[in-house]
Amino acid sequence: MGNRLVALLSGVLVAGVVMAAPANASGTLTGVPSYEGSGIQDPALVGADPVAPGHKIEGFSGVGIQSIIGPDNRVRVNPTTNFPARATVLITRTSGGTERQHCTGWMFGASLVLTAGHCVWSGSAFYEGLRFYPGYNGDTAPYGSCTATTLRVSNGYRTNGSADEDYGGAKLNCTIGNTVGWYGAYATTASLNGTATTIQGYGGDKNKQQWLSTDQIRTSGALRLYYQNDTVGGNSGSAVATNRPAGSAGCAGWCSLAFHAYGGSQNSGARITSARLTEVTGWR
Repeated sequence: MGNRLVALLSGVLVAGVVMAAPANASGTLTGVPSYEGSGIQDPALVGADPVAPGHKIEGFSGVGIQSIIGPDNRVRVNPTTNFPARATVLITRTSGGTERQHCTGWMFGASLVLTAGHCVWSGSAFYEGLRFYPGYNGDTAPYGSCTATTLRVSNGYRTNGSADEDYGGAKLNCTIGNTVGWYGAYATTASLNGTATTIQGYGGDKNKQQWLSTDQIRTSGALRLYYQNDTVGGNSGSAVATNRPAGSAGCAGWCSLAFHAYGGSQNSGARITSARLTEVTGWR
């Protein structure tokens, strides 16, 4: 209830959804607060599909850059029924009759998952056969799974594949966010260098387990953020998140700064700007 109260103080509650808070006095920060959800493990309550024991998901086979920068500092998240682990989503794709680990996403509302654009858009069309498992843990799905009714991708990524525009989302056929909660997000024109970052999700080398890595923003571009959190293929779409104290302007709790998408000497993802925050909030 405490996080819900923070959400209400920081934003506006409309039909059960916390909408973006107004910019602060300087006009440089806007945000949507996080919400921890009820945590109830009953998929039927929110229209999700229960997942029977023994359901088989094959491991990751996509192309991705393994970016372990120095010693591997990833730590397994177990259990995944606490927040924000339960709002972190394993995305699978079924092709040729086989369901495989595909990407990571993060809840951003009762029915919206956000992720990297290349996780939903192939370069010429939206992927088919995507399924979404909040809080998946190895071979168990404590909150069931949902499918997409609508897929979204930024215009920039759809038209020219721009790395600076690599973000997208999926409107689900369930309201699983009411149970698992959702990440918040905030945008600022100021430098974010030194801001603590956590990336958690489903690296392809970890057999559908959720792992996290911590670091900080190293370089703040206008449209992209750079950091040295350890990631591998399968982490694409993870929230680049920071944990902000209760009462923080715009967004309190677990708040995303970017959509993780790329590896290298520094990993990077499309930065959440004020315009992008307005755009993805509208996808709800």
